[in-house]
Amino acid sequence: MQTLLVYLAQTLTASAPLCLAALGGVISERSGVATISLEAYLLGGAFAAAAVALATASLPLALLGAVALGAALGGVFAWSTISLRANAIVAGVAVNLLAAAGTRVALKVLYDSAANSPALPIGRASTASIGAAALSEALRAPAVLLTPLVAWALHVTLRDTVFGLRVTACGEHPDAARSLGVSVPRVRAAALVLGGAVAALGGAQLALFQHEFVAYMSGGRGFLALAAVILGRWRPLRAVGWAVGIGALQALEATLSSRAGVPHALLQAMPFALTLLAVAGPWGRARAPAALG
Repeated sequence: MQTLLVYLAQTLTASAPLCLAALGGVISERSGVATISLEAYLLGGAFAAAAVALATASLPLALLGAVALGAALGGVFAWSTISLRANAIVAGVAVNLLAAAGTRVALKVLYDSAANSPALPIGRASTASIGAAALSEALRAPAVLLTPLVAWALHVTLRDTVFGLRVTACGEHPDAARSLGVSVPRVRAAALVLGGAVAALGGAQLALFQHEFVAYMSGGRGFLALAAVILGRWRPLRAVGWAVGIGALQALEATLSSRAGVPHALLQAMPFALTLLAVAGPWGRARAPAALG
């Protein structure tokens, strides 16, 4: 029973960044822009949360800092793809590289380290190993608390609001939306900025959970989140469900790593390999927004 509770706690902790990044990907791609820059949003959000926490020792300000930098990176991506008409895949790779290099430079300038920041004065690294205590600690994490709220808010926004309907129209029938007086570039830019802000909250969870910022700490989670978007058929609640499933695989990796005889490299590759199989299988054959890309 204790092992199960610890596994549930690890699943919640691993899933929260994936869920928020997937939600950012849903709103971005529903507008018709292919978005592989989720990795940048996670990394930028993690760095901003750590930097603001070190400067202010305030959790709300740290989260706001993550949202602000995520929105800024989303704005850069929107500017390059919409205003400059750059290829979305190339622009996404460029934004990912910008975040990876920029955070390392900022680490060196601010903290004289190219590897990690000082320990954060808020939050703490997870130390609970007893089942109930570990689960309670995971449930108090800001991203874990925010994920269901953000998922439901995004679901309602896309389904019931004018902005959500315009985002869907721009992703499905941009010419029809344009004929009705909707500014397709403006709606897409707003969706990309919002997607960056939401995904960056997942990055904040990474820094707060590890109690520091570590270079490249996103570790490919942005691409796993993009897989959850595809598997979830570009719907917020379904994407969150798949992100939780991928997080459970990552938690299983952490659980099995303590067992002797299991190669560590194999465990690290397992979530990516199984996710790739899922995307290549029947679950990945969903119809994307008609104007995506």
